[in-house]
Amino acid sequence: MLVPGGIFGNLHIVRRLGSGGMGVVLLAENAKGARCALKVLAPSDDQGFADRFMHEADFAIKTRHPNLVEVWDAGRDAGSGLFYHVMEYLPGGSLRDLVNDHKSGLPIENAVSIARDVAHALVHIERNGMVHRDIKPDNVLFTASGVAKLADFGISRFENGGDVHATSASAVIGTPAYMAPEQMLDSHGVDIRADIYSFGVMLFELLAGRRPNAGENAMSTLAKALEGRSFPDVREIRPDVPSPLAELVREMTLPSPEERPASAAIVLARLLMSLERPVDEAPQVAHEHDRVPWYRDRGVLYAATAMALALEALVLAIFRIVRGG
Repeated sequence: MLVPGGIFGNLHIVRRLGSGGMGVVLLAENAKGARCALKVLAPSDDQGFADRFMHEADFAIKTRHPNLVEVWDAGRDAGSGLFYHVMEYLPGGSLRDLVNDHKSGLPIENAVSIARDVAHALVHIERNGMVHRDIKPDNVLFTASGVAKLADFGISRFENGGDVHATSASAVIGTPAYMAPEQMLDSHGVDIRADIYSFGVMLFELLAGRRPNAGENAMSTLAKALEGRSFPDVREIRPDVPSPLAELVREMTLPSPEERPASAAIVLARLLMSLERPVDEAPQVAHEHDRVPWYRDRGVLYAATAMALALEALVLAIFRIVRGG
C-alpha cells in the first residue's frame, strides 16, 4: 500500500520522500494529478505518538502562514487504521541538505534570507501562543522558488499552560544538539526564548558550516551553560560575518533566557537590518568613541521591531488574500 504504485485512500503513491522513527513521507497524487506529500505515522501502541501527530496537523491547518508548511487534511485511514497528514509538496529539499552541501557555511546573504523566512514563521507562532521546541535544519523545507518553510509541530506546546498532548512530565522533548539549556532541564516550562536559542544555534551553523557546540554531547553543553559560559563568536570561524549579525547570533545563544532577545519580532527586526554596515566600519567622525552600534540602541530597536511587526502583518494579509481567506 505504501509503495510506488500503491493506493492510500484516494491518493496514488509515486515514491518515498523520506522516513524516520515517526513514520514515512511519500510523494502522492490525487485523481487529477495534483501532487502532495503524504505523511503516514508508523503503527505504535503509544497513544502519545498519535496525539502528537494529530496535534501537529490541527495546529498547521488552523494556523496558516507563508513560512509554515501547509497541512490540508489529516485523519485515520478507515482501511488500514493508519494516521496520516496530506501536506503541500515542497520540492526544494531541506535546509539540512543545503548545510551538508556547504561545509564552510552558506553565502551570508543566503543565510540571512533563510533566517528571515524562519523568523517570520516564529513571529506568527509566538503570536498564536505557541513554542515549536524543535527548530533545526531538518525542519526547514524549501519551495521550488526557494522560500523557506518551517515544518514539524508534533512537539510544540502552548505557552499559557501545558502541552496540548500527553507526554511524560519528565520527558526531555526536542533535539539535544539545538536545545536551549532550560529546555534540557524542563521541556514543558519553556517559552519562545527556547526557540530563539535553537534558531541561534541553527543560524550559527548556516554561517560557519558547523554548530557552535559541534563535538560536544548534550550534557557537556548543558554543564557549560550552567557555568554561564557562552559559545565562541561566529567570526572566529567566519571572519566576514557582519558585526550586527554576529552579535545577534551571540545574543540568541546566551545560556540565560533573560539575556536573549525577548521575542521573535526583535530577532526579525535585527535580521532585517543585519547586513547594514556596522559602526566600526563606517567613516570616522568626531566623538566616534561615543557612538553606540545601532543594534544596541533601544530607540532603533523599538522602531525596527515595529517595522518588522508591520511587515509580518502585511505578509500575512497578502497570503490570506491569495489563499482566499
